[in-house]
Amino acid sequence: MKKLFTIAALAAAESLSFGQGYVGVANGVASKISVGGATIQSNALYYFEVLIAPTTVTTISPDNPVSGGWVDSTIMMTNTAHGHVVGSNDNYDPAGGGAQVPSGFPTAATADFAVVGWSANLGPTLADALAWWSDGSVLTGNPGVDPGLVPGIPFFGISGVALDIPGAPAGGPYNNIWGLASEGAIQGMELSDYLIPEPATSALWGLGGAALVIFRGRRRFRGVEVLSTRNGSGGRAGPFFHTKETKITKGEF
Repeated sequence: MKKLFTIAALAAAESLSFGQGYVGVANGVASKISVGGATIQSNALYYFEVLIAPTTVTTISPDNPVSGGWVDSTIMMTNTAHGHVVGSNDNYDPAGGGAQVPSGFPTAATADFAVVGWSANLGPTLADALAWWSDGSVLTGNPGVDPGLVPGIPFFGISGVALDIPGAPAGGPYNNIWGLASEGAIQGMELSDYLIPEPATSALWGLGGAALVIFRGRRRFRGVEVLSTRNGSGGRAGPFFHTKETKITKGEF
């Protein structure tokens, strides 16, 4: 009986030590978010997802942000006006700007955080955005799956890393992932536009270029043909059998 009581006490202690902590996710004036070089507003919808990693992970991959120790905390945010974002999860605390980390982040623990942001036309989930990002292939003009939910220019961005952010209990005050460099926080972020030509447009560009090359090649070929019509003695020259002398003026080639 005593042994069972001890096991139950240890289980309770472990459960308490892994209580779900909160972090601040609403940014302030010192950490505004921009889209295409302009401060984000509320006239277009953008999604943001918070990633979490151990404090030993201090960098994040620009190709695959959910790698190297980073996992999705499932904290989501959306944009408001004037460069600000707020949490959109059910457990978001609008009064203090904190969001609960549902991944088992202990209340008194410390972790590193980063943010991935994207325009709504890439889809409503982080998986949608990363499928399009395709391990950074967009940077070389090769995007992945595009859900195509809403037409428009795609925007995407990965923030810097917020270092050693402690958790806090519900009600706050919360330690914010956004802030000053001296606080080890994220100093805002930029979502860049990635305008990739549609396949049909790219094909038209290719056909136009090929037509231009063929046209210019034919003009050069006719010039060579004319020059080859005579061999100096009135006979035929090579494969060309024209006998009518053609005057070539400057600029025909």
